[in-house]
Amino acid sequence: MTKKVSVQLVTWNGEQYIPYLFDSLRKQTFDDWKLNIFDNDSSDGTVEAIEKELKDFDIDYHFQKNDENAGFAPGHNKLFQESNSEYFLLLNQDMYLQPDCLENLAKFLDNNQDASAVSPRLMRWKFDDLEGGTLDKDLLKKSFTDQVDALGMKVFRNRRVIEQHTQKNWSDLKDNFDSDTIEVFGVSGAFPMFRRKEIEEVAFDNGSFLDEDYHSYKEDVDLAFRLQSSGNKAYVILDTVAYHDRSAAGPKDTGMVKTIKNKLDQSDWVKKHSYKNHLMTLYKNEYWQNFILDFPFIFWYELKKFLWYLFFDPKVLKGLATAWGLKNKMKNKREQIKEKRTKNYKEMRKNWNK
Repeated sequence: MTKKVSVQLVTWNGEQYIPYLFDSLRKQTFDDWKLNIFDNDSSDGTVEAIEKELKDFDIDYHFQKNDENAGFAPGHNKLFQESNSEYFLLLNQDMYLQPDCLENLAKFLDNNQDASAVSPRLMRWKFDDLEGGTLDKDLLKKSFTDQVDALGMKVFRNRRVIEQHTQKNWSDLKDNFDSDTIEVFGVSGAFPMFRRKEIEEVAFDNGSFLDEDYHSYKEDVDLAFRLQSSGNKAYVILDTVAYHDRSAAGPKDTGMVKTIKNKLDQSDWVKKHSYKNHLMTLYKNEYWQNFILDFPFIFWYELKKFLWYLFFDPKVLKGLATAWGLKNKMKNKREQIKEKRTKNYKEMRKNWNK
C-alpha cells in the first residue's frame, strides 16, 4: 500500500547527525509515510550508523548505498522517480524535527490545494554544543536556539535570492506576523514537502525535478523559479518547527560588506558551485522582458561579484568554464521551462516588487 508521504534522505558523511535525526523521526505523530534513504558513498561511519538505527525503526524504509558521491540532485531525483506517494519531502541529514512536523505539513497540503510546496519554520541548531553524541534531553533542548535559519526565500530585483530573516531572533520577529502561514517565493531545500503532481508538471523531459548539472547548491532556487513561473505557490508554516545545523548559511545582514565576509567564510567548493549555479539559474529562468527592465540592477550586482572573485578569489571563476561547457544543455532546459510557463513577465515581476 502506497504511503501518503515519501521522506527522501540523501546522506553523505553525516555520521554524527544520524542518532539525533532518527530520534526525531521515531517521535513523529504522523505514521502514513515511508523513509527512502540514498547514501552518497560516505567515507565515515554514516552507513553503519543508519543500519544501526534501522534495526529499531517501525516505519517502512528502503536504504540504498551508492558507490560514488553523485551529489544532492541526482540522489533526490532517483528517490523521487522510484516512489509514487502523493507528497514527498526532502530531508537533510543535519535536521531535528519536532514531533508534529510531518503531520502538520501533510495536513497543510491536504487543506490548501493551491500549495505545491510547504516548509516548517526552520530554526538554528547549535549541534556543536552537544557533548559526545549523547541524546541527553536537557543538552538537546539547550542546543535549540531562538535564531531563525530560514523562513522561505526572498528574491530581489537584481535576482539575488536569500533565506528570509536568517539569524534573527524568532522572539523578536513573531509579533510581525498576523497568521500562522506565510506565502513565499520558494522554500529552503533543507526541508521542503512537495505535492508530487505539481512537481511532475515542472520536471525536465528526463523525469528529474532537480537539475543534476548543479551537483550541489542552488537547486532549490532553480526549482522555486520554475514553480513560480508555472503558477504554483509555496508557504512556510510558522507554528511548526524543525532545527537545522546549517553549514553554508547566508549572512544576517544583506549588505555588501556582510555578504563579502560570508563568502570568505565559505569553502572553495561552496563558492564555485553557488556562483556557477546562480548564473545557470538566471539563464534558464529569466524572461527577456524582465531582463531588459532590470538590466542595470542585475548587471551591477553581477559585476561586483565578478570583480571581487577576479582580484581576490579567482578559483571561483573556474565555475564559468564549467557553465560554458553546459551551454547546450542549459539552452535545452530553458526551452523546456519556457514551454511550461503560465505566468507572463508582469506577473512574475510581483515576486521582487513586494
